[in-house]
Amino acid sequence: MRELLNNLRKETENTLRIFYALRQFQLFLTTEEGVEKINKNADFWIIYETSLRSNMFLGIRRLYEAKSGSFNFQRFIDSCIKDISSFSKASLRSRKFERSHNADEWIDDYMKDVYEPVEADFRSLAKLVRENSKNMKGIYTDAATRIYAHAIHMDHASMSKLSEKLNFEEIEQALTSIWHANEQVWQMFENGNSLSFEIKKYPYAQEVIDSVIKQIG
Repeated sequence: MRELLNNLRKETENTLRIFYALRQFQLFLTTEEGVEKINKNADFWIIYETSLRSNMFLGIRRLYEAKSGSFNFQRFIDSCIKDISSFSKASLRSRKFERSHNADEWIDDYMKDVYEPVEADFRSLAKLVRENSKNMKGIYTDAATRIYAHAIHMDHASMSKLSEKLNFEEIEQALTSIWHANEQVWQMFENGNSLSFEIKKYPYAQEVIDSVIKQIG
């Protein structure tokens, strides 16, 4: 289960960090000063932006596209439900003993407040992500597949038409919902915490933004 949680966290965080880097880069393109700085090494920054776009959309594709045998968010939820015994109080108690030499001194009091999830909890998290990701399986995975995964088959007019439909606010909303769901499952697994359905911002966004500002100068 830890490996599953780490896989989803890595996929989601990589895509989120790329998203914030791309958004900040594009903000520079809206100012005269930003364009002037970027034009000092235009070829490099064109490659930089292309790389960010490609990796962001391919990350979206991996998280949302339902392909046989691939790892995506829904398969993560399905695996949690299938292995729900790993979230039981008994399993958590055992894990705490494995990681603490003095667990016998505090475990009984700790377990009094432990929440034991049921299948409906995971389905509720899946619903939360669906509600915040309504276009991901349509416009966005289509763009990821046709423009970035198989761009050789696309003409520039078709690329422009698809790109016009993309909304970065929707992308942020979708990705942060998966980040939140992963965090909630991790908290249930490692600490026995109850669920929260309030999606919060990605906590390291400013770190990424500042790094792009520093790079451009």
